[in-house]
Amino acid sequence: MHMLLQPARSIFRATLLLCGLCCASTGAQSTIATLPDNYKTIFENQDLLVMHVHYGAHEFVPMHDHSAYPTVYVYLNNSGEVAIAHEGPEGLKVVRPPTHAGAFRIGPSMAERHSVTNLGDTASDFLRVELKSIPLSDLEEVFRGEAPSPPSPGTHTEFEDAALRIDRVVCPADSPCSATPATARSLLVAITPQQIETKAGKRSLKVGDVFWFSGNDDKALRLSAGAQNLRITLLYPE
Repeated sequence: MHMLLQPARSIFRATLLLCGLCCASTGAQSTIATLPDNYKTIFENQDLLVMHVHYGAHEFVPMHDHSAYPTVYVYLNNSGEVAIAHEGPEGLKVVRPPTHAGAFRIGPSMAERHSVTNLGDTASDFLRVELKSIPLSDLEEVFRGEAPSPPSPGTHTEFEDAALRIDRVVCPADSPCSATPATARSLLVAITPQQIETKAGKRSLKVGDVFWFSGNDDKALRLSAGAQNLRITLLYPE
């Protein structure tokens, strides 16, 4: 299933497009150096930069920069509204709506400089999965993937285009299941705590932990009963 929603931020894209094009080649490292402690890098390779983001209840995060990479946001908990204020006297101010554990959003290429205020009584936790090598022209509109309630067992494709696919992999509550071997590079994101079995042995994943498939994996990944994951697969060549 491939659904593209009409973006609600066309003005936002217009005002920041020039900045995005100028900043796209600056690289992730320069951006990381300017980020507050709310952003923790948990995985990085030539394809991806994955950061765990935490905004405490009612926390204010001062002005900071983000790279122009297309980004997948994976929400790890149910949280409230977050206010985002972009720099400048006419900087756009938006409010991110409440999020739900297991939902995700895909944002197109766009450099940003903004401050953040968590308006809610609970923390907001999510992953920023920056797609470092995806063609910047591939994703041009925002896509939102809702968290199913309850999630249906099996593997369900929730987004797909020429360069990217996102599947939800859910095991039955009473039995383990498998994530198929990867013929393309992909990132597994744990939505629930679980045990996984790899060629190297067993390991535990907490909510928000990730597992990388190199694209040469010839053995299915065994997932524990009730496990729910998002799998982000890169379809473009290395």
